[in-house]
Amino acid sequence: MSIAGLAFTLCITSGHVMAEQIKLKHPLEIDADEQSARLKENIGVFQKNVQIKHGNMSITADYLEAHKRTELGDNQQLLIASGKPVKFSAIQEDGSTIVASAENITYDVAKSLFTMSGNAKFQQNGDMMSADTIIYDRENETVTSKKAKNSDNQVKTIINTQTKQGEK
Repeated sequence: MSIAGLAFTLCITSGHVMAEQIKLKHPLEIDADEQSARLKENIGVFQKNVQIKHGNMSITADYLEAHKRTELGDNQQLLIASGKPVKFSAIQEDGSTIVASAENITYDVAKSLFTMSGNAKFQQNGDMMSADTIIYDRENETVTSKKAKNSDNQVKTIINTQTKQGEK
């Protein structure tokens, strides 16, 4: 096990056996150039070239905090990533790929909920959305976007009207 993996394991197990704590369908895999843990707070900190994989989803970032939210029970991790930008991609059940980016992405693992803020962009099947904040609920397959309270930037959506060859 890598040093990053060991420190993250220490962070999220909080004194319990790892197999009892992590009951996720797919494990979270985090790689980075640097890693540390604030054990009393149950927070792992990952820096430089951060790569997160969770099933068929991946995130790349400059900085990541992995929080274990014990107040919500087992397996309630919250990942808070920042970067220039943070990049997200996922393959959907229908085979389409979602690509998104923002300055900050928060990933609530248990809820499969992504909150992207700061120059947020979301793309799927040639369609594109940009906004100050985009919320992607992966479980329910919904996307919500809005401008910041004091922002002049409206939500922008570009819908691809071209059909692929062979489609009607």
